[in-house]
Parts: sequence; structure tokens; C-alpha cells
Amino acid sequence: MRTALGIIIAGVLGAAGCSKPDAPPPSAGGSAASASPPAAGNSTCPATGLWAECSLIYRLDRAGLSPAVDAGAKPEEKSLTGKPLVLKIGRAATLELFVYPDSNARIADAKKLDRAHLVTATAQQTIERERTLIESSNVIGLLTSLNSHQRERVSDAITAGAPQPDKPQLVKP
Repeated sequence: MRTALGIIIAGVLGAAGCSKPDAPPPSAGGSAASASPPAAGNSTCPATGLWAECSLIYRLDRAGLSPAVDAGAKPEEKSLTGKPLVLKIGRAATLELFVYPDSNARIADAKKLDRAHLVTATAQQTIERERTLIESSNVIGLLTSLNSHQRERVSDAITAGAPQPDKPQLVKP
């Protein structure tokens, strides 16, 4: 009995010790990272303080939302001019992301949206099933989901902010 318990504990501790919490998602197989730009942390997706497609996918994946690029899908929102990226979140949700060169371009383009048919992540949807509007730095997200917990999690992952560049180390003389 004691031996079996020891083997189980050793197995659990060994598996936990092998995980790397800050490692980017794997790039092999059918993951979202394989059908998308390189993962955040890769030299081709630097932390600049602005969102990029790869950093958005990485952040959503790290939040446990399992984003998958929907390569064949066109965004429903035709009025926005940012670079579009359509993701499937879970089984039924769709997230349209529009990435802009800077926050000023996002703010100017966001004025085209009909906000009467959009809600924030914490607002209750009505019978019209409005899409959830998520704005952060240089990205606009439009989430189609009826799951209020999922809406809040996606919003939290994006509004936490884009990956920031490393601060230079100050050396005292």
C-alpha cells in the first residue's frame, strides 16, 4: 500500500516538475499556433507594447481559452479597416480581432461601430444577443458568445494589455 502511494506521489511530482509555465504553446500538430503567426516570445513576435496576431493568440491560449485560427472565415464586421483575424474560441464562440498599427488608428476606426448592438464583457446581453466589444491598445475584438463567463475571460485576457518590452537595466556607477 505504501509503495503504491509512493509511486503515485512520485509520478504527480515528476509531471508537475516537467511543466514550464512560461513556455510558448507547442508549434506542432493541430494547435492554433501552427495555423497562425509565430508564438509570443519568438523573435518574430517581439514584446513592443502593441498587440500582434501571435501575441493575441498566445495570451488567449495562456488563459485556457484554446483559440483556433479560422483561416477560411471572413469577419462579419465590414466597417473596420484593421488587419482582421478570426478565431474560434471553444465550440461555439467566434472572436473577430482587428489589429491596428497604433492606438490612435484603433480609436479612429472604432467610431464607425454601431455601439447600440454591442455590449461590454460585464454587461448583460439582451434577447438580441449582442456581440461583446473588447478594446485594448491597438486592437478591437468582437466576440460572439452567449456564455457570460467566457465573454469575461476573453475580455480579461485582452484588456490586461499587450506584452511590454523589457525595461533596460540601470547600472549604478
